[in-house]
Amino acid sequence: MIVDTLASPAAFAHLPWFVRVRDFLAAHDLTTVEPGRHDIDGDQCFVIVADDVRRNDVAPLEAHRQYIDVQIALQGSFDIMWSPLSSCTLVTKPYDTDDDVELYADAPSTRVHVAEGTAVVLYPDDAHAPQPPANAVRKCIFKVHTSYMQ
Repeated sequence: MIVDTLASPAAFAHLPWFVRVRDFLAAHDLTTVEPGRHDIDGDQCFVIVADDVRRNDVAPLEAHRQYIDVQIALQGSFDIMWSPLSSCTLVTKPYDTDDDVELYADAPSTRVHVAEGTAVVLYPDDAHAPQPPANAVRKCIFKVHTSYMQ
């Protein structure tokens, strides 16, 4: 997991694939686009824009094998619970290749507060659980295929 602000000039510069994320953010005002999926490079790289509201549910830890998540708070903030995938043993939903997700009932080890303008990069070995916000939030989740890491 990597956490940094998008305003930092060197933030994520060491990730060659992050240029696609930066270029898309520079070319689109994600605070005003329609919620939903927006393709950047088909199924290899896309972004999901979502509006979330206060709820009382708690999201379980999840992990992906095919995609890296880049979660960004565009307006408002939210928390992400995290644990190393290697410590997760309580599978509640086995891996589904169509959804690229496996769910766990393990307790997370860390809470990360994602303030407006902050980006969190979550790799396949990061079990994570974005939580419902305390107040309304607009966020985006870039899905970057792991083949971009090679």
